[in-house]
Amino acid sequence: MTKSRLATLLTSFALILGLFVVLPGFGADENDKGSKDGLYRPLGLFTEVVSLVRSNYVEKVELKPLLQGAFAGMTEAMDPFSEYIPPDKMAAFEAARAARRKADDVEAGVVLARRAGYPVVVSAVAGGPAALAGLQSDDILEKVGDRSARTMALWEVEAALAGKPGGKVQLFVVRDSRPHRRTLDVVRTSWSPAMPSSTRVSGELVVTLPTFGPGTAKALAAILEPLDRTRPLIVDVRGNAYGSFEEAARAAALFVPAGPLAEMKGRKIETTRFVAGPKEQVATGRVVVLVDSGTAGPAELFAAALRESAAREAGVGKAALAARPSDEDADADPAAGPTGPFPGEKAKMRVRLVGEPTFGMGITQEVVRLASGGALKLTVGKLRTAGGRSLSPRGLEPDDRVYHLGPDEAAATPPPPDPFLQRGLKVLAEGRPEPAKTAS
Repeated sequence: MTKSRLATLLTSFALILGLFVVLPGFGADENDKGSKDGLYRPLGLFTEVVSLVRSNYVEKVELKPLLQGAFAGMTEAMDPFSEYIPPDKMAAFEAARAARRKADDVEAGVVLARRAGYPVVVSAVAGGPAALAGLQSDDILEKVGDRSARTMALWEVEAALAGKPGGKVQLFVVRDSRPHRRTLDVVRTSWSPAMPSSTRVSGELVVTLPTFGPGTAKALAAILEPLDRTRPLIVDVRGNAYGSFEEAARAAALFVPAGPLAEMKGRKIETTRFVAGPKEQVATGRVVVLVDSGTAGPAELFAAALRESAAREAGVGKAALAARPSDEDADADPAAGPTGPFPGEKAKMRVRLVGEPTFGMGITQEVVRLASGGALKLTVGKLRTAGGRSLSPRGLEPDDRVYHLGPDEAAATPPPPDPFLQRGLKVLAEGRPEPAKTAS
């Protein structure tokens, strides 16, 4: 069987399995323990499909690749991050995990998800080898070295990019929906997550948070504490998908009153609650948060916590939340779109999100062993805001939408102004009180 035919077959097979086993309308209902049809009927269909494919397909089909393709399709049907690791790849998977824990290998500094079967870049971490090579959010990896990225699990791509300092990996990348490839060389080099920084643009303070790595909240506090508490500012978390939820919560606490921020919940894990403590807030002025499609994970917790706190302060949170679909309805309909702003109320808000919808990566994962010797890298918890909104898979909708410059505009000389920052500056200026008029 040719590789293209096998790929097509596996894709179709995985979709069938996803439809009849993964989707909750057809799968077993955990609360209906007495219903055999809940699980066994679709499994019977699964067996029938396997039998028909093996006996009727134009070429002989081996069972092993069929099943592995089906298992991989099942996890991909759940979310862009869950994965199936077959038994024959467990040794390589464990070796890659051990090297990461011991810091034996240099990581490329890239956060990946899967889109349409291919690895896609959520974020290239500022200062890391991937970012230095020119990798950007939304880049689709077509090849890693001489291997097709479509046949590689996310952990395999990450392992291929990691290694001893000085090594190099060539990537073939599709960007801006254009068919031609970009070739990027990722050179492994030692690096550390970039820390917060600040600058003045048009007289306004712009604080950039490239990651939520260790020490981010402390460094951010050092920037904010000397300032007037009521000073308006812009906080840039574009491309920030790296770090921990704990660090993001500590950073958010610098901007909000004491109270709940979010919680990580799952059916099989202990709930983790993120709370802002008393007397932690050092900034009470207006804040514009810049977000984009590379804002994910911890940065989404940070942005959501600031906006929901501002909504409660303005007294619009309860009504706005009630006006939106329930969390259960939204979870049942992924097409409903990202978690949106508070309709008709943004002018009252002390915090405004400016930019693009965020990625939707508020999750935690665990590796679950299988009796076969393989494993599942499975999402076991989702992050919910204090208002009860899930941050996965839809992400956050900005209050003020901004669109990227086109490829030709971005390549202009001199480079055009940053449209996200320019819009953020305009929103910040809109909230300033008009100067008092001098009597004639």
